[in-house]
Amino acid sequence: MRIDRIIDETVASAPSAVALVTENGQTLTYASLRERVDTAAQALLGNGLGAGQRVVLVGENSVDMVVVLLAAIRAGAWAVPLNARMSASEIDAICAHCEPQLVYFAAHHSPEAAAHAERYAGRMAVASGWAQGLLAIRERSALSGGQSDGTERDVAVMIYTSGTTGMPKGVMLTHANLDFVTKASLAQEVLLPGDHIFHALPISHSYGLITALLCGLRAGATLHLVTRFAAERAAHAILRDGITVFLGVPAMYARLFEWSARTGLALTPNRLRMAYVGGSQLDANRKAQTEALLGVRLHHGYGMTESAPVATRTFGHPPPTEVTAGWPVPGVEIELRDEAGRAVPAGQRGEICIRGPNVMKGYFRDPAQTRAAIDPQGWLRTGDVGVFGPEGDLSIVGRIKEMIIRGGFNVYPAEVERAIAGWPDVAQCAVVGRAASGEEEVVAFVEPIEGRSVDIDALGRYLRQHLAPYKVPSSIQVLPLLPASGTGKVLKSVLIGRLSTDA
Repeated sequence: MRIDRIIDETVASAPSAVALVTENGQTLTYASLRERVDTAAQALLGNGLGAGQRVVLVGENSVDMVVVLLAAIRAGAWAVPLNARMSASEIDAICAHCEPQLVYFAAHHSPEAAAHAERYAGRMAVASGWAQGLLAIRERSALSGGQSDGTERDVAVMIYTSGTTGMPKGVMLTHANLDFVTKASLAQEVLLPGDHIFHALPISHSYGLITALLCGLRAGATLHLVTRFAAERAAHAILRDGITVFLGVPAMYARLFEWSARTGLALTPNRLRMAYVGGSQLDANRKAQTEALLGVRLHHGYGMTESAPVATRTFGHPPPTEVTAGWPVPGVEIELRDEAGRAVPAGQRGEICIRGPNVMKGYFRDPAQTRAAIDPQGWLRTGDVGVFGPEGDLSIVGRIKEMIIRGGFNVYPAEVERAIAGWPDVAQCAVVGRAASGEEEVVAFVEPIEGRSVDIDALGRYLRQHLAPYKVPSSIQVLPLLPASGTGKVLKSVLIGRLSTDA
């Protein structure tokens, strides 16, 4: 099924169900959402949009961003959502790469989007009757850049990767990719009709766009749109707004814990039935802490934008004995391979490879990178290292490119980070490698829980008791806040740059 039709399913069965709720309490039913999407699609077509062309959307979570995103897809185009908090050079580089026919700026909801709109010449139209914002239109028609036959094989959305090294890549996800993952979410009862979902994850990111928004709409749930995450706002939503599902990244759960500790206010009782963490894994201490804070089991998942984005989940199985990424989603294959591309024996580590209907079509205008990522048999190389436990669940060990070689031993930062996260005063941490005397040394950055301090010497002694000697950081640096992306993911490239500057 073409993915824009997911709202039609709920309109057919429950047209008055509430689809979206804004931060000021405004609501939009599924019937009203479909009406606005249809109107917006016609407006986009009337402004020269053709099948297979790109529509860049610059903004933050809002009803208008959702409407224009679905409208672009319904019009047969590729929706390319970008976070308005990106820099001017980042947005301009992506636009130069994908050559959009239209660029929509959610200027009414985001000052940053309004500032970006000021830079764009060409004809600027004011969205009227279907959204509040500005629409930049190319003076000449953009090339489609890809085949479009009106089927599920067409690209529906293109999400640009974070680009920690080099130019971000445009990940092409088809209607079939998104149809599969949203159906899988329903089958595993991740999101359900009647759920009220706290939606602070940016829809410019695959987690927020697919796992939250599209899966939520397919379930017929109600999404409470939040422009930017704040712990106090999230706590009030949990306690007062009847939120039943909380989807977040580790930093969000850390902030909620800090808020509760600072205010002395508990987050229970509440109506939550499920909490879910993605982006990176929590350690066992933080998982237990979060479950005690919210009073529900914390589910995990693993994937990447190129797998739309899910590959494994902890749903449908008893709680694993260790903190893991869960089991492969039904219909998805996971294989662990060695450096030669051979499957590793049971219980051994290897690169995680994914095959299934969720794997992307490829990288836009980059066939070489596509061939490097997906082999002829359809296996997607993730660059992540994992190991299967005795119960068949997958644990993430680290990333191949982040591996540190110290004294001839391989050190995966994720292993060290899990140990550091066990220290009670640490909110977040990140481990990187630094060249030293012909090899590498392990350097850790830690962010204290608000209101606390980290005793570096005591932490060092703790790590020496819990890690092999070659894994113990040679340097631990405390920062008030770790640099993070719009989704809350720690930016290790910034930390590595800091090391270079310090040197």
